[in-house]
Amino acid sequence: MIDSTTSASSATKKAVTCANCNLDNLCIPKGLSRSEVGELALLVNRNNIRQKGEAIYHAGSPFRGIIALRSGSAKLLSFDSNGNELVVDFILPGELLGFDGVSSQIHNCTAIALETVNYCHLPAYKIEILAVNTPGLTQVLMQRSCDQFDAQVQKMMLSRRSAEERVACFILHISDRLSMRGYSELEFRLSMSREEIGNYLGIAHETVSRIIHLFQARKLIEVKSKQLKITDKKGLINFYAN
Repeated sequence: MIDSTTSASSATKKAVTCANCNLDNLCIPKGLSRSEVGELALLVNRNNIRQKGEAIYHAGSPFRGIIALRSGSAKLLSFDSNGNELVVDFILPGELLGFDGVSSQIHNCTAIALETVNYCHLPAYKIEILAVNTPGLTQVLMQRSCDQFDAQVQKMMLSRRSAEERVACFILHISDRLSMRGYSELEFRLSMSREEIGNYLGIAHETVSRIIHLFQARKLIEVKSKQLKITDKKGLINFYAN
C-alpha cells in the first residue's frame, strides 16, 4: 500500500500496469507477448473499487467486458425461477469475471464483492479493438473460459462425494489457488460465510459448521472467526482421498 505522504512522482514510478503486475502470470497477460501486453495495458481501466456487498455487475445487464480482480474476492451468483440464490463460484485475485455475458452479450450472473475489491476492467468494445492488434488475445480468453468450464465440471463431480469430502476439497482448493498467487497455503482468511460455502457445495450451512468443528477436533485445521489455519494438510488430503 502506498503511504498518503508519498510524492506524486514516486507514486507514478510505482504505478502498477499489466507489464509489472505481480498477477500477470495468472491474469489476461499470461500467454501474450511483451508487445501484446503493452497493447493491453493501454486499453485496460484500472483501480476500480467495490466495497463488501456491492455488485460488480448484475444478471440481465449488458455485457460489460472482462474483469480481473487485483485484490479482494467476489462471489458469482445465479438465480432460479423463484429468485433463490445459487453461488456459482468464488473469484480470487488474478482470476477473471465476465465470461457469463460473452455468448448472449447479457450477463447471466451477478458478481458481488465479498470484501473490498480492486479490479481491472477491459470493456467489451475495447476487446474488439484489441483483438485486431493482439492475435493472441482470442486464444488467451478462450483458454480462461475453458478453465472456468473445467472448474464447473470438477464441481459437478465433487457433488457426488460426501459432505465431509466436499468441505475438505473446498479448503484444499482455496489453499492451492492462494498458493499460486503467492499467499500462504496454510493460513488464510475465508471471506465467504458458512452459508455461502454451503450454498456453493450444495449442503446446509449447519453441516458446514459441523464438519469444520469435526476437522478442528481431529486437529486438521484451526479456525478463529474467518481466519483458517491448516495444521495437517496431509491429513486433510488423506481425508478427501479416502
